[in-house]
This record gives sequence, structure tokens and C-alpha cells, in this order.
Amino acid sequence: MRSKFTWIMTLLLALTFNFSFAQEKVVSGTVSDEMGPLPSANVFVKGTQRSTQTDIDGKFSISVNQGEVLEFSYTGYETKVVTVGAENTYNMILAEGTTLKVVVKDVYRSITKEKSAMAVVGISAEAIEDRANASVLQSLQGQIAGLNIGTGSGQPGADSTIILRGVGSISGNVEPLFVIDGIPVDEDGFRSLNQMDIEDVQVYKDAAATSIYGNRGANGVIVITTKRGSLDQKMQFRYTSQFGYSELQPLNMELMNSSELLSFQNRVGQGLGAELTDAERELLARQNNTYWTDIFFRKGVTKSHNLAITTGSKTTSNFTSLGYFEQEGIFMNTTFKRFSVRNNFSGRSENNKFNYSFNFNGNFSRSKGIDGAGTNAVFFAPFRAALHGLPYLSPYDADGSVTNDGGLTPGDAGAITVDKVPYVLLNSAKMNTDVEDEIKILAGFSADWNFAKHLTAGFQMGMDYSGFKTLEILHPNSLLGPFQVDGTNGTQFGGTQTESSTRDFRFNSVTRLNYNNTFAEKHTLDATFFVEYNKSHYDGIGFNQLGLDPRLVGTDAAFIPGTTVEGDNQPYIPTLTSFKVSEGLFSYFANFDYDYESRFGLTATIRRDASFRFVDDNKWGTFWSVGGRWNLDKEEFLKGKGVDLKVRASYGTSGNQRINNAQYSALNLTRSLYGQGGNYNGSVGTVPTQIGYTDLRWEETAQTNIGVDFGVWNNKLSGSVDVYRKRTNDLFQSTPVSPVNATSSIDTNIGNLENKGVELTLKYTVYDKNGWNIVLNGNTSYNKNFIRDLPDSYNGLVFNGGSTSLIEGEAINTYYIVRYAGVNPSNGNPLFYTADGGLTETLDDSDRVNTGKSSYPAWQGGFGTLVTYKGFEFSTQWSYFADLYRNNLDYAELEETNIIDDGSNRVSSTATVWQNVGDITSVPRVGNPYGAVDYINSTDRYLEDASFLRLRNVLLGYSFSKETLQDLPISGLRFFVQGENLLTFSSYRGWDAEAGFRTTDRGNYPTPKIYTLGAVINF
Repeated sequence: MRSKFTWIMTLLLALTFNFSFAQEKVVSGTVSDEMGPLPSANVFVKGTQRSTQTDIDGKFSISVNQGEVLEFSYTGYETKVVTVGAENTYNMILAEGTTLKVVVKDVYRSITKEKSAMAVVGISAEAIEDRANASVLQSLQGQIAGLNIGTGSGQPGADSTIILRGVGSISGNVEPLFVIDGIPVDEDGFRSLNQMDIEDVQVYKDAAATSIYGNRGANGVIVITTKRGSLDQKMQFRYTSQFGYSELQPLNMELMNSSELLSFQNRVGQGLGAELTDAERELLARQNNTYWTDIFFRKGVTKSHNLAITTGSKTTSNFTSLGYFEQEGIFMNTTFKRFSVRNNFSGRSENNKFNYSFNFNGNFSRSKGIDGAGTNAVFFAPFRAALHGLPYLSPYDADGSVTNDGGLTPGDAGAITVDKVPYVLLNSAKMNTDVEDEIKILAGFSADWNFAKHLTAGFQMGMDYSGFKTLEILHPNSLLGPFQVDGTNGTQFGGTQTESSTRDFRFNSVTRLNYNNTFAEKHTLDATFFVEYNKSHYDGIGFNQLGLDPRLVGTDAAFIPGTTVEGDNQPYIPTLTSFKVSEGLFSYFANFDYDYESRFGLTATIRRDASFRFVDDNKWGTFWSVGGRWNLDKEEFLKGKGVDLKVRASYGTSGNQRINNAQYSALNLTRSLYGQGGNYNGSVGTVPTQIGYTDLRWEETAQTNIGVDFGVWNNKLSGSVDVYRKRTNDLFQSTPVSPVNATSSIDTNIGNLENKGVELTLKYTVYDKNGWNIVLNGNTSYNKNFIRDLPDSYNGLVFNGGSTSLIEGEAINTYYIVRYAGVNPSNGNPLFYTADGGLTETLDDSDRVNTGKSSYPAWQGGFGTLVTYKGFEFSTQWSYFADLYRNNLDYAELEETNIIDDGSNRVSSTATVWQNVGDITSVPRVGNPYGAVDYINSTDRYLEDASFLRLRNVLLGYSFSKETLQDLPISGLRFFVQGENLLTFSSYRGWDAEAGFRTTDRGNYPTPKIYTLGAVINF
């Protein structure tokens, strides 16, 4: 033990032999370009962890030793270095030119992009802070190559699904890890983040960037840094406000009007039109021609207010913000409100040896919505009713107001029929309650101590807390209220009230020791050792009360006691639920970076993670990466050529232990579990509910990446190209077992899948003279996803019904269906292709074929422009998805001919239905044996190309010059007007081609257009 201690002390003495006792001093100055000061420029003490940023006037101050080297960098400018001498003031003027000097910084490391071997792409606050989306993630769509943002709902604040470089798991987690100011956070909690607080977003793609996150980095990492104050900064205020409205996208399908629908019903002999005379049909069509979309949808108001306060002293800096955001949904009675407060405080010792910071972000949001999107329960599907409502029904009462109930009586089962669905949904929207409140708190503390020359110790801890409370009330006096409580002889009271409360607490701590030194002014070594601990707790409680007193709805006094007897039953007994789960991870790891004269660099990471989900033999996973770079622009043959060029490559592994794609899912799959079964000889029985599989282990993703960052013609054209291959091994999959085991399948690790692709990002300065600056930018990516191996028992195909399956050699969610061949002209029946290309009228699973089409896009990207002239600015941003497919159940039901009298409108193409021998059409006869759901689940009749090109954002703004404002009590004033989702080009038939990555569309909330006018005032 003594010898080991002596060895450790000797090593520490060797590392710290060159302790510096030189007199430290504070130097200051400004960083600017030819036009003026550069705020937030980076100032590094080379070979140390000490750094600072300039304030809004370009000023900085930092503690250094004489002889140390200061490095000055700013995005889009050449880096400059200077050796500290006797002077105390250093004013630096940076020249435009490079795009490689961006700082790459996360909880573990900080490095300039020039010296980074990682595939990391970032966007700054300017690209997202003015956008009018409730969730900042929606503003990232189309701005980063390879990053797919799938938002399947237009509900304000709706969650998005994020896919980076393809789907990396079949049943496990597929989304990146999100880190905000060093705190790992829930990927579904971004409606509570105020995007005005964000400084930049960096997307970590390859193994060199993500393997340091080990168990959580298999699908990439997205690091968000929020704004901070600067040292020696005067107190400054920034007020931002926006006001505008949102509206529905145009419907890319043609619905029948009253005259067309009644005539069609008459012609085929089904529906109301078949029962009326010509005169009666004409009269009804003149009286009512309702487009129900106009009744259910509206123009929604958007407004926001944000106040940011920044200040700094010699040793401290502070950023505080207050925010309010409100957005009405385009569908009636849907809203989102958010209140937020943030404080980011940083401090340091006088000698700059000790630095610390504290971050706090508190948010409260309230979302009012309507359940039922995508459901087949027609009386609870509001968006479906807006499409399917019969046009000859009137939406108005006698006084001209929009009806609350269409004259229907609550409790009259004979009156509430499927053709009256619009009335039922209008009534539900106005009378029922569906509210979700969220309290979101992110808090973190970090500190580092440069206790010896080249040695820095650090500690960081953070918490992510989410508290949810939901309230749903189905009013007893609503049209559906009386049917919610069952009783043998009827019940006096109806309605239900459901409430739940959940808490999600996630804690993270990281302890680190860093060694950083430059040898012989050429070799720089940065080595850091880490220990990390994560723990999460999730619990909740809820109840469902049956039976409410209509006079007291909204209070607990409305609850009918469970002891109340109606007939022979007690129908008002409430149900209660509760749960409590937890999970944890422990890790230790190290990262090494080496640089030679800024020309060559190597990086390496090794990490060990322990997951509670697996037995002790499989608990630990080891993940690692290596990466290298060559900065060719530092070589003599490229110096002075106006070229920036860096080649980089990496290989490494990351892990995934989230088996069923949820933080708290699959916590006990390695254990055999039992539950309560039926009675056995008068006693309660116990039956197996789960067969434990102790060999369950980590999924592991290995990734190879080769990339080039470049800038030519003095960076008039700049960009990057990356080629990658990701292979996920030991996939979590459901594997069949004999039913004699009391189950037919268990989760195991079998098989692998692969993603490979290419990414391209470009930026071109078209013109930069005489006050004009015109810049074009664009990115595109192609990803090929395919399953390499499935369990042998499946014979290369996993088909569990529906329209998609898992097929070896094909992408996840590949459509496996029978091909639709049209209509038999002799009898009007639908025709299908058999597997070998023949024709049949029988829909049979044996005729299913692999289409090679998937619900995930192969191509993704975006492009835009930025034009500035003096105080004017104009920008556009487009995004696109290509080569993805989706079943259109909305259109299938609107072209239904299996039955006509189903209470639904039809699209105009239904009028081409087959009627007579010899008719050539694609619409089968009325009464054909297959309905819309049959076609969706089994055929490609309504499988549509969901590719789209969308004008994501347009902004026009003007900033007043300082000379214009010099006599006013404000230092800056800017006005802007912008539009979101203004134009969409797509062949997909519906409201919205953008629907996330779901395989089937049916009555979903469409994405809105948003228009806002904004103002920014600095004082």
C-alpha cells in the first residue's frame, strides 16, 4: 500500500514539477474587426483551461502570466495569437476569412473547431431566436445536415421525434442525447425551453464526438448552451416582443359540396340523397353547403415578451431573463402558454485560478388540447370530423351563432348517430376540459480549480425536474356525458373527471481532473479523467371519477360518492392508480487530445458504463473512440493561398441501454415476474407474467466517419463533407419462444442494422461590397438504413400484421403489402397483383411483397439566403424531405365505396366509382368487399409519396443605426416581420405532408402557417 502511494505521489510531482510562482496579472483590451467591436469573441490562455469572452463593446479582461500565449477567435474570422509581455493592454483586430475557428464546448471539453477531429455542426442564436415556434426543436429542421426533426402534430408545444444519421435501433432508443448547459435532459421537454435564452446549438455526430457520452451517445448528442453575461460589462437590457397569428395550411384534396354529395348518393342508391326528390336535393344543397374545416379551425393569436438583463464586474457576470409565450392553436380550444425565468451567474477568483457558475431555469407551461388525434373512435376524433363532416348539415343555430349541439339531446342514443359527429365534436370542444400543466426546472452548478500549473480539478452537478398535472373532464351535460357511466337500470349522473400528477427527477454529477500542457511550443497534450453518476426517479398518482354533479363541475364537490347505489350496482366507484420507478448509471472514463503545431491532432476516449438494467455479468459496457485530423492549410504549400482545409477521420463505439425507447421502460426484463391470476380451488392463483432473460446486454453502435472542412477564395465558399457508416450490433428484438413458457416471445439481443450516408454543407458569399452582403447556404444528406440480421426463426422477415414489417436488407418500417392493380371492368371488384405478378380479386397475405419504401426519409436538407444592406436584413430558409412514404387513411376513408351511407363526406374522385360493365376506373363498385382500413393495412392503394419542400421561414427586418438613436434613451432598435411554413410543395393529399415518421395518417393535427411582427429594444 505504501509503495503504491509513493508511486502516485511521484507521478503527481512529475506532472506538476514546473509549478509557476511567477507574478500573475490581469490584462485587458478589445477585440474588433474593421467595422467595430466583436461581442462574444473568445479569448483563450493557450495550454490552459482559462478563457473568457468579450462583452457587447468587444472588451475583455483575463488573468495571465507573462510569457503565456493568448489566442483570440471569432466565428468567421482568422484566429490571432499574442505572447503576453510587459504590456497590460492588448487590442486585437481580426480579419474575416475562416469558418473553422468556432468553439466546440460541452460538459466534458472545450476546443476550437480548427483543432477538432470531430464531426460537429453548430448554429448560433441568430438562426433560431426570432422564430415563432413554441418548441425550439422545430426551428432546427432543415438547418443541419443529417438531422431529421419529425413533428407529427400542429398542437402548439407538441413534441418532436429527432433522428440523427438514421434510425439506430429497432425497439430501443432512437433519439440523440440532449445536454443543456452540461445537464442531460429529457428529449421530450423542449416546449418549456425559452429559445430566446439560447446562445448556440451544437450537434455531435461521429464517434469521436459522442463516445465520450458512452451509454447515451449511440444516436448522437445535441448540446445547447444558453446565454451569459460578460466580465466588466455595464448593465444592459434587451426587450423582445412578437405578435401575430397562425392559420391552417391549404387542403390538397377536393371534397364534395352538398349538391355533389347528394347527387352521388342518389346515383348509387345509398344515403340521404337516395331518399330525396330532385327538388328536395336542390333545396337542401342551396340551404347548406358547409365546409366543416372553417368551423373547427380558426386563426390563432401568437404573442411573446422577453426581457434579458446582463451585467458583469471584474470577477462576476450575470444573465437574467424573463419570458412569456402564448400561442393559440389553429384548432378551436387549443392553446399553449409558457412563463419562464432564467439566471446564469458566473464568478472567478481574483487570480482566475478558481471559476464557478450557477444556472437556474424555471418554467411553467399550460397546454389545452383535444384528445383523439389519429383515433378510429369517430365520436372522439376532432380533426377527422373537420374533414368528414357532411356538407348539407348546418353548423348554425336559428340566431346565426355556431351551434353547441346541433339540436341534439344529451342521453338520446337514437339521435347521436355517426352522421351527427360534427355536432358531437363541437359540443365536446366547447364543454369538455383537457389541460396539462408542466413545471420544469433545470439547475446546475459547476466549478473548476487550477490548483497547480497544468492541472485543473472540476466538478459539475445538475438536475432536470419535470412535474406534470393533467385534468380531463367530460361534462355530464355534454352530448356524450350521459353515456360514460354504466348501470343496469340507467344512471342519474354521467360524465367523468380524470386527474393525474407525476414527478420526474433526474440528477447528474461529473467530477474531473484535467492535465493540459504545451511542450517545446509545438506539442500540446490535454488529458482529462472523469467519474460520472446519473440517477433518475419517476413517480405518479391519479384517479378517474365516474359520475359528476353538473352544478358543481370543476370541484371535488361534483364527485358522486362511490357508495351511491343505482339499481343493483354502485356505478360511481372511482379508480386509483400509482407508480414509482427509478434507474441509474455509473461511469468512469478518460479523454486525450494531442496537437502538433495546429497542423496535426489526435483524440481518443475510453469509457466504462454500468447499467442497472442488466445482470452483473453484463452490467458493464466499454465504449471508445479514436480520431485524427490534418490541417492542410497550415502546410507551406497552402499558406497564403486563401484556403482553409482540414481532413479528419474517426472510429469508435457508443452504447444503448434504453431497451424500449423510453427512459423508464423495461426495468426488469432480466427477472422472471409473477402476477395474480384466476381462482384455483377458491384461492387466488399466481401465474407467470414475464420470463426473465439474463443474457440481455447492451446494444452497441460502431461508427466510422471521414470528413473534410474547407474554405476557398478566402472563404467566399466554405463548407464540409462527411461520409459515415454506423452499425448497431446486439439489437434489442422480440424473439419467439414456445408458448409452453407461458409467453410466446422474449426480448433478446439478436441481429444488427446499418446506416451509411453522406452529408454536405455549403456557404457561399455572393457579394460583400458597398454595404451589401449576400450569402447563400445549403445542406443535404443521404442516409441508407437497412437491417442486416434478424432472428433465424423469422427467416429474414418479421410481419405482425399491418402494412409494414422488418425485412433483412431493407429499412426499418418498410411497407410489405399487396399491390393494388385497379378495378375489374367486368364486375367492379378491386384487383390485386399476386406475388408472382398475376391478377386476383382476393386479398391474401401470401401475395404481399417488399416495396422497398419506408416511412423514414432517405434524403433530407435545407437551403436559404441572407441579404443585408446597411440596417436592412432579408432571410429565407427552406427545408425538404425526400424518398419517404405514408399511408393516407384520411383519403382512403373519403374515397370509401364499400359502404356509402356512413355519415361521411367524400372526395370528388369517388364520383368515378365503377357502375357499369366496361367502366374503366380506379374506384371499385359500391359494396365491394374491402373497406378503407383493409386497403391501408394490406395494400399500396393509398401508400403515397410524402416528400415535400417547404418554405420554413422568411424574415424581413430593419435595425436603426446608433447615430439615429443617439438622442433617445435606447441603444438599439430593430423591427422585423416573419412568416413560418408559408409554402409547401408536395404531391401528398391532405392538409400537411409533414407528419413526423408515422406510417399512417388519420385525422391528425396539421402544422400551421405563422405570421408575426416583432421588435427588439436595447437600453
